[in-house]
Amino acid sequence: MVRMETVARVLQPWLGAAFLRASDVCARVCGLLNGFDAAADDPDTLYHSLDSLLFGELRAVTREDMRVLLDDGRTMRVRVDDVAELADELLYLALHQLPHSAWQYSRLRTYAMTHDSLSALRALYQDFAAFQTADELALIARTAREAHPAYRWRAWLPEE
Repeated sequence: MVRMETVARVLQPWLGAAFLRASDVCARVCGLLNGFDAAADDPDTLYHSLDSLLFGELRAVTREDMRVLLDDGRTMRVRVDDVAELADELLYLALHQLPHSAWQYSRLRTYAMTHDSLSALRALYQDFAAFQTADELALIARTAREAHPAYRWRAWLPEE
């Protein structure tokens, strides 16, 4: 079960504490993540639901300005690409909780190969490592490093 504090830890660096206080977005994201049925639901559907929720909430709370006050006092305009990255970061919270089975590994691997999802790569690398060879793990790490900015993978993927 994903807790609101965990969601807030993911959202706060991107949106700031002021935004989170002005919105119930953490509770709504938790609802989506905790409603994800690992046996039946598609991660892409969850990703798009998170993306739509975040974009809509940002537009509503900022009155379509898309500017948020960060905790360091800076004002930042949230871009559509930022929302997509943030939705993918939140997706990991659901993927992290997938049962560690060969069937789930196969589904996740298929998703990772057909979608530009760093969270899927992270789940394969961290949570499903036992299902892969050292070469496969090295390929996942190389793909993550080459396809995504370092700030997104630095916390969980060691430097080469």
